[in-house]
Amino acid sequence: MSRDGTSASRNAPLVGTLLVLGYCVINSTKSVFEGSLVQHLSPEFIAFNSFVLAQGFYFMICRDKAALLATVRRCLPDVIALNVATMVSWVAVLYAFTVFEPAMANSVILGLVPSITIALGFKLRPGVRALRLEVVAALGMLAAMSFLVAAAWNGSSAIGDLPKDDLAAGLIYCVLTSFALSAITYFTRRLGDQGMSVQQMMASRFGVLILVTLGLLIGRDSFDAYTPRNIGAILLISIVGVIVSLYLLQAGMVRTEPITVSMLFGTNLIITYVVQFLDPRLHQSTTTFVGVLVLSAAMCLGAWARWRDGRDNPPAGVPDKVPAEVPAEAEGTTQNVGNRT
Repeated sequence: MSRDGTSASRNAPLVGTLLVLGYCVINSTKSVFEGSLVQHLSPEFIAFNSFVLAQGFYFMICRDKAALLATVRRCLPDVIALNVATMVSWVAVLYAFTVFEPAMANSVILGLVPSITIALGFKLRPGVRALRLEVVAALGMLAAMSFLVAAAWNGSSAIGDLPKDDLAAGLIYCVLTSFALSAITYFTRRLGDQGMSVQQMMASRFGVLILVTLGLLIGRDSFDAYTPRNIGAILLISIVGVIVSLYLLQAGMVRTEPITVSMLFGTNLIITYVVQFLDPRLHQSTTTFVGVLVLSAAMCLGAWARWRDGRDNPPAGVPDKVPAEVPAEAEGTTQNVGNRT
């Protein structure tokens, strides 16, 4: 191997770490930006316009349209399931941001995902067992989530006192998002097992989201004006928050060990909490910060447990490197809970 090739190989983990960290920074900043935006724009207006652009982009860059159509037909039930789960995760989380501060909403969502994933695993992937430490991590995340919900109930979050009806609605949105994220994990994996590439998934993933949000816009008459400010916000979310961030994540995953990716995902909540200082409507809460730290630590514990099990018990006949076209999602129960998309 040439010196340049050796240098590139040695730098790959560092480059991968920086790419994934870039995704985490964008994703966390986007959450705070969306939390501010949904105070004067309807969630469905934001989602519809942002994902029309993103879906058009992913469809255009998928070169083999005939292969895409054939794969979608062959895997149609799972493609529809992934579409529905994607729609619920994005729409529900935007509605959650109308009630909770972003750090609180994301913490509640991430606190539920591992437990839901473990429960769904008994039905959807019975051959994949949850490790003991993963169960401990999931319980720790549930405890941190419960602590944060109690803080919101007592008015100790950054939002302050919330009407109990709003609190209940916010929790429902978070629970829906958590179930949708768990479903995304499994259906992404199932489509990958059937030979569908990540590029094909992205080119066919947002159709249901676009149709449902269009229906909400018409049914609720919640169209907003296409002012320069609103257009700029939508372009920012679509281009930077979806297209660029997902590219950084995918490029980072193929260069980085899964344990590193998982721990970097744990920074999402901390970064979100820090970025919230830029939102003048929020008054930062020490209680939220404590809950975020505990939840992030539990997330890292679960990721470490899965990595240790993989190191001590490597599966026979599986190559060390995962091909780039195989989705690097859905390994373990706590590994990728930080990725809403």
